[in-house]
Amino acid sequence: MPHSRWKLITSALISLVIAVLAYLNRAWIVEAFGLVREAQHAWLAAAFGLICLSYLVSAQVFNVVLRSLGYRMGLLRLWATALVAIIVSQSVPAGGVGSYAFLLSNFSRRGVSPGESALLASLETLSYAVAMLIVFSFSLVFLTFNGQVLGEASYVAGAVALGAIGGAVLVLTRPETTLRAWLLGLEELLERLTGHRWGEARISKLVADLVRGRTLLASRRRDVIFLVLIQLTALSGHSLAMLLVLRGLGAEASFGTVLAAFGVALVTSTFNVLPGGGGTVEAALVAVLTQLAVGPAAVPAAIIFRLFNFWLLAPVAAACYHWLMHERVTHMVSQHSRRLDHEVREL
Repeated sequence: MPHSRWKLITSALISLVIAVLAYLNRAWIVEAFGLVREAQHAWLAAAFGLICLSYLVSAQVFNVVLRSLGYRMGLLRLWATALVAIIVSQSVPAGGVGSYAFLLSNFSRRGVSPGESALLASLETLSYAVAMLIVFSFSLVFLTFNGQVLGEASYVAGAVALGAIGGAVLVLTRPETTLRAWLLGLEELLERLTGHRWGEARISKLVADLVRGRTLLASRRRDVIFLVLIQLTALSGHSLAMLLVLRGLGAEASFGTVLAAFGVALVTSTFNVLPGGGGTVEAALVAVLTQLAVGPAAVPAAIIFRLFNFWLLAPVAAACYHWLMHERVTHMVSQHSRRLDHEVREL
């Protein structure tokens, strides 16, 4: 099947998933629009604008890395790229895989080499995961000092997040011989269970890719720190938007309160297996805001925030995906591409 037809099918599937999710949650969305009509529109408009701006802040992760590689991309395309990647990651189970694949395809078709595209996607994933854990750690400290107790599900989600990232760090810091031995052992186990064998050539390529990737990441430690700060700024922007929604509903809360609630919701939603979050984001927000004495405004605030943060932007993301994957592009030329390719070959 031609590559263009695959892109068309993918665009249609993304639009279909969003339409199905909207239909399944139609009662909730109608309720959200009803709550919007009853609130102070100026505060809500400011909240929605801040959410859109926060997605643009997230896009600066790509902008920083692209510029360091010698590429340039317009702000609108960067915003659209970040929006699609984030919405896809939240729309379906294992959305992070789909988001990663989209980023590789999007940058590759613009002339970014496969190695550079993988580096871009990896740095975005790594910086977001670290920023998310920092915000969640703040949530734990804030709730502890305020005498509140998180639900067991949030603690489990946090433990899983720490375990997953800790495991990734463990794997990425092992010697090449150790990685090869582990993969050979995993291959033997899978062969006994499924009868399928990877083959030594595939294992060698996987180990080589891991070693090359961690070497490139290690050479960009300052970039990673800066990217984490960008992600923290974007997450703080979403939290501030939640605060504006509460103000629009006539409720008072501190920035620390909404940031703590958002941190718990982030970690909970990351490991959710239900399409579109399945209501876990809203439930986590309501649970924490209620514990922090926000009052009855916690429920409508969570609903309106999720409407602005996800549902209103989901069809926009679908349109952006179609645009990014089907527009005629002029390949970006990197002044550093030859040097980087040489570095990758040397690794």
